[in-house]
Amino acid sequence: MIESVESIYNTYISNLNSVNLYFNKFGKLATNEDENISDTSSKFLFDTLDEYQSKIDKIKLEIGEDKEEEIIKISHRHLRKVSQKLKKRTNLSPKNYEILSNSSFLMLNNYFEYLLTDLLSYYYNKYSNSLNEKEFKFTLKELSEYESIQEAIKDLIIKEVESLILEKSFNDLLSHFEDKLKISLEKDLIKWENIIEIRERRHLIVHNSSIVNKKYIVRTKNPYNFKIGDKITIDKIYFLNSLKEFKLAGQLLLFNCWGNWDKDKINEAINEIMVQSFEDLKAKNYDIVSKTCKYAEIIIPKNSEQEDFLLRIKINHALALKRTNDKKLTDVLKTIKVGTATPIFKVAHKILSNDLQDIENEIKKAIILEELNQEQYLEWPLFDEIRNIVTLDEKISSYFIE
Repeated sequence: MIESVESIYNTYISNLNSVNLYFNKFGKLATNEDENISDTSSKFLFDTLDEYQSKIDKIKLEIGEDKEEEIIKISHRHLRKVSQKLKKRTNLSPKNYEILSNSSFLMLNNYFEYLLTDLLSYYYNKYSNSLNEKEFKFTLKELSEYESIQEAIKDLIIKEVESLILEKSFNDLLSHFEDKLKISLEKDLIKWENIIEIRERRHLIVHNSSIVNKKYIVRTKNPYNFKIGDKITIDKIYFLNSLKEFKLAGQLLLFNCWGNWDKDKINEAINEIMVQSFEDLKAKNYDIVSKTCKYAEIIIPKNSEQEDFLLRIKINHALALKRTNDKKLTDVLKTIKVGTATPIFKVAHKILSNDLQDIENEIKKAIILEELNQEQYLEWPLFDEIRNIVTLDEKISSYFIE
């Protein structure tokens, strides 16, 4: 049984990281192998054509170039042999990258489905009384197979979740979360139409040999202007964009479920928002950072720990805006009050405001108060500019070994 939304969250993030690692690591190998196959295929073609031309030249020498009709008959005979030989070349077409990208893409879709299933299972196990009014049919034989009422209830919940997943369309399933479970879909931040297109493309790969059909065009409004009969592919850019869409949608859905169903673990949830905004900063996923941090703006801190997390989230938001030259940076900086803030937040505000005057002394204070350690200094993208100034970087680095 799933213990908490946090455990579902950890599994989901781990799954996305794994499929991303798999795609990046083996994508290069697949591309290299396809390039080798293409080179081999081209060489095979040219060698075959050279062989054919050599035979024709030899025939001309043997029977004389003036016997054109006979040369044509012989050349046709050899051409049929060449054609049969070239059929073998089709077996050398590069397919490794296509297989890898499709399989990675399908895993992404599967992990999102698993997420929805896990969330539904957790909800109905934790709030089983929500099914009190629902009618279930049992035979006496089936009932006799259970050792307790609790075991029967768990089995009914499994069947209920399975029926929801199998019988409802994706849109209906989202509506179930929104209307029945009262979980916001954050439609102002999540582009659900993009996820619907991703899922419909998945259906084409699995059920229609990757060929575009009318159903795809109607359900997605055809944002890529495909024609019926076109073959869709999953290139690197499309895969990474799909990964980002699933990451953001999954995270925000999880955070909403976390806040609604496990209210005693709000501190951990806010901490994870901070951690993910930090990880996405390092990965330069600035759009995800901005949207995740924008989501966090609605949270009202209940204690000093939450207040600290939320301020760090706001700083990460400002940094994402700075990296993308977004004019909203000025507005976000105005909301960061540093008058009574601890040194680390004063440091952050200075860097974000391009004010490096006396920055090393503020950083030293943060180090002394154990608000900043060497690992954080080296990993936090906030300090990228500082680390690029050699003399300043050397001075600050010396503070960590004093």
